[in-house]
Amino acid sequence: MDEASARHGDAAAVVAILLRERGGLAVLVIERARRDSDPWSGHWSLPGGRRHGDEPLFEAVCRETEEEVGLSPRGSELLGCLPAQAPGNRPEVLVLPFVFRWDGEAEPRAGPEVASLAWVSLADLRRTRTTLTIRIRNRERPMPAFADGRRTIWGFTYRVLEDLLRLLP
Repeated sequence: MDEASARHGDAAAVVAILLRERGGLAVLVIERARRDSDPWSGHWSLPGGRRHGDEPLFEAVCRETEEEVGLSPRGSELLGCLPAQAPGNRPEVLVLPFVFRWDGEAEPRAGPEVASLAWVSLADLRRTRTTLTIRIRNRERPMPAFADGRRTIWGFTYRVLEDLLRLLP
């Protein structure tokens, strides 16, 4: 973990990519609760958030995951980190995605910042790639997305999941 912290020490935030194998590989996604103070309010995303001060990145991703979905990735296998990148609406915030294999029996539960959550198969993500018109700052823009009728994943989370899909067969 020290190597990842050293390479990505500039990251101000983290997300957890929790993968589980149950009849196919799936990733846990969350629908963020609607809050005026949250620029990603109502969006589908990955569990995560900002680190506190000089908190180690691994500790931040564990804390945020526990707060948002009630699961601790501490006992899971850390598969590695994807390249850190910034969300389009916060280019100054570098976010480090941690990838974990979730083998635990516990099921996730929505914390106070989460409206709902779902395990989405990676095969379904691949099948639901599309381009949608998204309204951003009162302008409509075509955006790549995963859209299956129940949820639309676009923006930063879409880019992170595309990075993941490129690594997997």
